[in-house]
Amino acid sequence: MKKICVLTLGIIAAASMSAQTATVKEAEKAFKGVNSYSSYQNAVKTITPAFSDPETSGNAQTYWIPGKAGFKLYDDMYGQKIIGKDVNLDDMGSALLDGYNYALKALKVDTVIDKKGKPKTKFSKEIAGTIANHHNDFANAGSAFWDSKNYPKAYEAFMAYVAIPNNKSLGESTPKALPDTIAAQMAYYAGLAAWQAEKLPEAAAAFEEMMRIGYDDMSAYDYAYSVAYQMNDEAKKLEYSKIAFEKFGTAKPDFLQRIISSYITDKKYDEARELLEKAIQADPKNGTYYYLIGVLYDDKGEKEKSQESFKKAVEIDPENAMANFSYGTSLIQQYERLDEKTGDMSQADYNKYRAETMNPLLKEASVYLEKAYKLDDSMNNALTNLKIVYYNLNDGENLKRVENLLL
Repeated sequence: MKKICVLTLGIIAAASMSAQTATVKEAEKAFKGVNSYSSYQNAVKTITPAFSDPETSGNAQTYWIPGKAGFKLYDDMYGQKIIGKDVNLDDMGSALLDGYNYALKALKVDTVIDKKGKPKTKFSKEIAGTIANHHNDFANAGSAFWDSKNYPKAYEAFMAYVAIPNNKSLGESTPKALPDTIAAQMAYYAGLAAWQAEKLPEAAAAFEEMMRIGYDDMSAYDYAYSVAYQMNDEAKKLEYSKIAFEKFGTAKPDFLQRIISSYITDKKYDEARELLEKAIQADPKNGTYYYLIGVLYDDKGEKEKSQESFKKAVEIDPENAMANFSYGTSLIQQYERLDEKTGDMSQADYNKYRAETMNPLLKEASVYLEKAYKLDDSMNNALTNLKIVYYNLNDGENLKRVENLLL
């Protein structure tokens, strides 16, 4: 009885094994009849069970069958396009990407050890050659996906174009390395596509590859920072700002400002001050640096020092809206600090002190706040502070004007 049971189990196992092998063979036949992307997808369904079965999941052929078919479908559709026939470019690009992704899986498992203990491959040379021969097609597919607003696949295609020359598993078939300018630009496009697709981690990874290679467009580093900002990733915000500042220096003040902002957020005042002092030594006529030192002191609660720095910033750069706003605001704060010390004064003394010492601060503040709003009429906080100034000065006409602007 036991022998019968063992035999029965053996028959069942053999039947199961044959079933999975048959599935792969049937799928291979199905792929030969593929003439459209929809028929390709149907053929993929027939072989999908083999991807998870222990008998076939480690076999390179299981993945190379749909991989090879994907590349062939792409080639067939490309040929139709060349002779002027209408071709769905999204389908064509999708066939290319599917072929590539399955090919990579096949390449990964296409190593067997022979009886002598030596590693051998069966499909790797063909797989590597096929991928390499289609290298430039991924750039074209990425552009087509971008035009059709299929941003997730545009990202995949652009990144494949960048990655293929760096794939050592392609061996002798590996395409020649891309020029840095081209590789960086494609990584940039991939970052933009992933960002549009709201795939923020992927966008960050693409932009990081762009920065690693080196890209000369400053706006690209702004986009990378925006992705880090959306991710609320303070470490990446600081990292990207540092990379941009090291590359472009003071050509765009935003990069340094972001670094300083990160340092201040983390209360790293010494690092911020050291960086700003170096910047001032290199460019002593840059008012933005003094403005940033003012921000640093303000965050530390050293109001008098921050006021001095804001004033210096305005003196160097009178057209700096934020410096004008900050200096004007610091004068209001000085007014308030003085007002807090008048508790023991008689009404007569207070009126005299206010007229001679405090109100001049508000009048001076109004000049800088008005200038700030003139330079940047989106600066509603300047109007809010002007409202405080004119209210305390009993200047009804200007108070009404500011209130109307706020409305």
